[in-house]
Amino acid sequence: MVAKRSIALAALAAGGVAALRRARGRAALRPGPAEWFAVTVACDPAELTGVNRPDALAELAEHHEVRISPAPGGRGTELAVHSADGTVREQVRALKQLLETGEVLRMEGQPEGHRTVLGRATLPVARQLMRRGVR
Repeated sequence: MVAKRSIALAALAAGGVAALRRARGRAALRPGPAEWFAVTVACDPAELTGVNRPDALAELAEHHEVRISPAPGGRGTELAVHSADGTVREQVRALKQLLETGEVLRMEGQPEGHRTVLGRATLPVARQLMRRGVR
């Protein structure tokens, strides 16, 4: 009887350790609330500094810490933004689109169509992932 209890406790402890490791691994993949978010932009770093920088970049720099540096391998400019609340992801993506194409694409008002039972069940999770951005 004691042996069965000790085996059960050992199995429970091993399962708890495994769950803790999985949770830590997932947390490392998601950006935290106070981390840098960086993108590579296809332009010269000189275009993003000084008085001629785009208004969207100037507005972003007023509220967050912004780092501009040449991208590795001469592939443009690395634009990194540090936010205390983790809300800059969409703003930086919109800025990248504006710098590279001259416009920001919007996906508002798109019809969803008919959803299946599985589609309705997974909708809240999918929306949450879309807000955070999937890596």
